[in-house]
Amino acid sequence: MSIDTELKVSVNPYSPGHKSDWDHVLDHSINGTFLHRREFMEYHGDRFEDASLIIYSEDHPVAVFPAEKDVQTVHSHRGLTYAGWILIKGLSLKDIQEIIENTKAFYHNQGIERLEIRMVPDFFAKESQEDLKIAIQRAGGESIFTAIHHFTELPFKVRNKGKKWGKNKAIKAGLKIEISNNFGPYWDDILIPNLRERHRVSPTHSLLDIKYLAKTFSDNIKLFIVKHEEELLAGAVVFETATTAHLQYVAANQKGRNSKALDYMMSFLIEEEFFHKSFFNMGVSHVPEAGMINQGLVNWKESFGGRPLEINTFQIFIDRDIVHDLKA
Repeated sequence: MSIDTELKVSVNPYSPGHKSDWDHVLDHSINGTFLHRREFMEYHGDRFEDASLIIYSEDHPVAVFPAEKDVQTVHSHRGLTYAGWILIKGLSLKDIQEIIENTKAFYHNQGIERLEIRMVPDFFAKESQEDLKIAIQRAGGESIFTAIHHFTELPFKVRNKGKKWGKNKAIKAGLKIEISNNFGPYWDDILIPNLRERHRVSPTHSLLDIKYLAKTFSDNIKLFIVKHEEELLAGAVVFETATTAHLQYVAANQKGRNSKALDYMMSFLIEEEFFHKSFFNMGVSHVPEAGMINQGLVNWKESFGGRPLEINTFQIFIDRDIVHDLKA
C-alpha cells in the first residue's frame, strides 16, 4: 500500500481474525521480523496477558503493536527481545505521530497509565526508524534504560591475531562445523551446564521452547555445532532476519574451549555462513539485572569486529486528565 493521503486511524485489539492483516503489515514493514509473528508471540502466551493492537487507516492495516499488560502498564513486549510500533512502509512522520496518539488514546480508555517500549534495533530494520524515534519523543517518550548491543557490519574478515590463530588450531585438529536439528544434546550437555557454571542462569528458552520455535521457523532459527569426530564440543543458535544474523546462544565445553572451537565457529559464521547479510549481531553486552557492562564480553565481541549500538527502552505516561476521542 502506498500511503499518499492523510490517515484515518482506527485502533483494534488483536484477535485471531486479524492474523492475515497482522502478517500483511509484517511482510511490508520497515522494522518487523519473525519475532513479531503471532506464532512466535503465542508459544509462551500463557505467561503474558496479551494487549496487542492492530491499527488501520480505513480498511488498510498500517501498523501493529505487539504488547502485553501488567496491571496499569502495557509493555511492548517483555516476551520479545524488541518490539514497539511495527510500521508499514510509506508512512510520514505525521502519520506515525497520528498512530502513536491513537494508540495512547485507546489504552487511556482501557485504564492504562503507562507504556513501556523496547525499540527494534536499527540493524534489524529494513528502512530508517528515525521518524518513529522522533514521534515517540514528541509523544512524551523518555528513555528509562539503554541496552548496549555489539554488532559487526558485514562482510567482514576477522583480523584479531588470537582469533585467527585459534581458528587455524581448530581446523588443524580436525574440528568440523555443521547445522543440526538435534537441539537436545547441545542444550542438555553444553549450554545449560555452561550457563549454570559460568553465569548461574538458565537459557531463556527451554529445550521444548526452542525445538518448537526451530520447527515453526525453520528458515530463521538454526543450530550450528562444532564436533571432533562424533564428540560435540560447542555450538550456537542463530536467529536470522532479512538484514541480520543474531547470535542467540553460544557455548563450549572445556574440551571445546581448549581446542578453540568457538574461534573457529565465530569466524565461520561471520566470514562464510552469513557474509551476505548486512550485520552480525552478538547481542547485549551488559549484566541484565544490574545494567553493568561486562567488559570481558565486550572484549570478546570486539575481537570479532563488534561495535557498540545503544538501544533505548522508552516509557510514555498517558495523561488521564485528557479525554481522547478515538477516530472511527
